[in-house]
Amino acid sequence: MTATPEQLEWIVQEVIRRLRQGDGTPHAAGGELRLSDRVVTLAALKDRLNNVSRVSVPAKAVVTPAVRDELKQRGVDLVRQTT
Repeated sequence: MTATPEQLEWIVQEVIRRLRQGDGTPHAAGGELRLSDRVVTLAALKDRLNNVSRVSVPAKAVVTPAVRDELKQRGVDLVRQTT
């Protein structure tokens, strides 16, 4: 199969869209968004909480109060990853 330039562009755009939604690494799988950020801010979560029931962060990550409030408001659990 030979892909046309239009098909390749569509594939690239779809991959980028999915990564921005949190479908890549860090990823959202089974309702979990797994982050590797050392500091978790609202900007890190922007547009990534749809269909997420749990956010997993590194054990020593700093989570801002605004993030904690947003997760609480949405009913999303915050868990710390074990090392």
